Amino acid sequence: MRPVISAFCCESNHWVRNDEQHQQGYGMLNGAFALLERSLRIDSRAWSTHLTRLGLIAAIYFALCIALATQNIFGAPGLRFFQGIAYLDVTFMTLLGLGFFSTTITEEKEEDTLGLMLMAGISPLGILAGKTGGRLWEALLMVAVQYPFMLLAVTMGGVSAGQIRAATVALLAYMVFLAGFGLFCSTIAPRSRNAAGLMVVGLVAYVALPSIARGLLWFHAQNVLRGVQSLNESDLWGRLLQGTSEACVYLRMGSILETGFGQSPWSVQVISNSAMGLSCAALSWLLFGLATRNPSAESSSRGLVARQRAFFRFNAGRSWTNPFVWKDFYFVSGGIGMMFVRVMYYVGLGVVVFGFHYLWGYAPGPSGDSVEFYLILTSLSVAIDAAIVLARSMHDELRGQTISSLLMLPRSSIAIVYAKFAGALLGWLPGPVIELIVTLATEHGRFDFFANIKNEHGGWALIMLFVLIPHFAIFTALYVRWAAVPLAIGLTFGVYFAILGFLGLSVPAISNEVLLGIATFLMVCVCGVCHIGVLLRVQALGAK
Repeated sequence: MRPVISAFCCESNHWVRNDEQHQQGYGMLNGAFALLERSLRIDSRAWSTHLTRLGLIAAIYFALCIALATQNIFGAPGLRFFQGIAYLDVTFMTLLGLGFFSTTITEEKEEDTLGLMLMAGISPLGILAGKTGGRLWEALLMVAVQYPFMLLAVTMGGVSAGQIRAATVALLAYMVFLAGFGLFCSTIAPRSRNAAGLMVVGLVAYVALPSIARGLLWFHAQNVLRGVQSLNESDLWGRLLQGTSEACVYLRMGSILETGFGQSPWSVQVISNSAMGLSCAALSWLLFGLATRNPSAESSSRGLVARQRAFFRFNAGRSWTNPFVWKDFYFVSGGIGMMFVRVMYYVGLGVVVFGFHYLWGYAPGPSGDSVEFYLILTSLSVAIDAAIVLARSMHDELRGQTISSLLMLPRSSIAIVYAKFAGALLGWLPGPVIELIVTLATEHGRFDFFANIKNEHGGWALIMLFVLIPHFAIFTALYVRWAAVPLAIGLTFGVYFAILGFLGLSVPAISNEVLLGIATFLMVCVCGVCHIGVLLRVQALGAK
């Protein structure tokens, strides 16, 4: 009798353990689906998601108008329309990835809710899948919904259906890569700001390495043709360079948009981007426990400012006469330490640009192309840096819920806001100073800047970058939790093309001087609206 009872108890314990394991696995999946359902519900009801889709549709419609208006001049309106959509999608996805996927896990760290999820029994895989799945699904829908508009380009002429399919598959693979890489950066970074910075560095390498590989592949082909190298000896090297040069979506789009494209949509870029995205997601799962051991992290950082003087770290010292300027100079823009870092960045950027120009066989010294390229990169860096420090100046106060306390001080809201902006821009000054020195010290810089402002749109585009990106960044930082800077960049380029395109299409015979004058007036009006909106928003937040 005892053996029977023992066997029955063992069998019962076996079924109980199996039931517990089944319930545990079901709970893990249920938690993942719960997070996924919650993210989908929030995104579907958020006004920002619908505004983003509306803006994307408006950009597509604008590209269609440009293609139809210029079809008599350039021909092949379908190809030009498809080119506008393709490059618009790539740029939009990059900005979306920087602000959308880089905060997947860091937002939970900063809000101290990651520990609660783990205590609730949700596994790391459930958290990663639930947090990323909804965002990736929304992003993929934005790509898929454009497919009918892309097919419209086929009926307009100049584009085949194979090119449409290849571009769509390439964009979907690139989105998978952005989602996986953003999840990895968000997992290992302590804050959203650090995750976005890591993602920017990774995307720069994603574009730079294939571009360098393409240049080395050209030199390799020239050496083979001259007989300097044997094809059999360097065949592996050539294949490696060829595969690396085809891994970037920007270069892939250039190949797809060529006339007579007939390749398969399953290219090296599609396979490599999908593999990198899935590998980054798997690596995030493996490093989740180690990277989130201390999930609580402050949203603000002291940067290179230390409480006591240390190596490569500077003490903020006593407060200045205006404490708002002092506080934002040291704790937002980074103080003296970050000023040195900015100087080294712009000097290093010049060394890289002029050094590569010399390696490509040009004469040593700054030439017209190298100076123009350096000024473009510097202008973009200066504008983005200003947007980052100004948006952070307001975003830190918003996250810390200190705006109402600041407005209780015996100073006007205007004085407080602009004092904070002055302190943030004080540490930003090395960038524009170095750019101004290069522009005035080189003949090509003076000619390109002033001639482009008068005769072309290049110089005015740089002014737009300087002015509109920081204004939009400040304004959006008071309304959105994340992605203020990428959203500001997208709005700036949208406003730039909208103003010039609308004026050029409405008044075809208008001169460049009148066109740029009207565009400058409209730009000033947009900046004025941003100033008024920021002050009204600060007062509204202080009254809560």
